[in-house]
Amino acid sequence: MRQQQTSMNGGQSAGYSFFFQIASDGERRACCVKVDAPSMHEASALFREKWPVIESMARDGINGEVVEDGVIMTLVMP
Repeated sequence: MRQQQTSMNGGQSAGYSFFFQIASDGERRACCVKVDAPSMHEASALFREKWPVIESMARDGINGEVVEDGVIMTLVMP
């Protein structure tokens, strides 16, 4: 998994992109989840907490759902 910070408007929180791969039928697919959180620590925690949903959505994307630019979802800290 690779992480990348992107700037967000307003200066209150930053966007973090998490890149990972999902294996399916002997192939690997690159995926990305964007997390809007105040810190990398909180973004990582949210990513881990939501992993079952993220993995399911990534696998659905591999099996035919359209995924734009590899971003399967965007999470926002409550």
